Amino acid sequence: MSNTLTLLFTKNFYEMPPDEQREVYMEYFRMVYPMVFFIVKDYQATEDIIQESFLRTLDRAGQLNDVGSAESWLRTVARNVTFNFLRKLKKNRNELDHGSVFSRREPPKNLIYACLEEEVEAQLLKEDIVQYMNLLKPEYRLLVELRSGRNCSYKEIALLLGTSESVVRQRLYRARESVKQKLRENWGLLDGQ
Repeated sequence: MSNTLTLLFTKNFYEMPPDEQREVYMEYFRMVYPMVFFIVKDYQATEDIIQESFLRTLDRAGQLNDVGSAESWLRTVARNVTFNFLRKLKKNRNELDHGSVFSRREPPKNLIYACLEEEVEAQLLKEDIVQYMNLLKPEYRLLVELRSGRNCSYKEIALLLGTSESVVRQRLYRARESVKQKLRENWGLLDGQ
């Protein structure tokens, strides 16, 4: 993360000089613009979403404990505001204009946004899972790679690493739980799933 963006977490934004505020905002804008625009495909909506997400980060910047994960957190806030925007569009789509129900032949743009939202969210989820996997201990990453990537059995992994199957199972369980915990924290997923 750039030094400019770290000012969000080390200084009070509202007490910064206007030039410095502008520089921080533009750095944030440049960081999240490609992702937000890719999702909504609308310049004005993208700018509105980025402004809204920036204001939310200002409100909650003091709550972030680990400044090392700040960039990921900033992107997550922008992504969540974007998806909230798309949900509102989706809700409004259900309010039909009765005069135009039978005259339209092409799919409504909001339907395209809804499908695109699901596709983008799935891609972002995959990227986050890869990121969480990279945060695992090296021995856990190796176990996951052998089990999931190479389809090795527990017995094969145990023989390969010179350990017991129960140790392999236990470590794989811990690795999976670590990734699930990150998903719960950042995505709110897997609760009751």
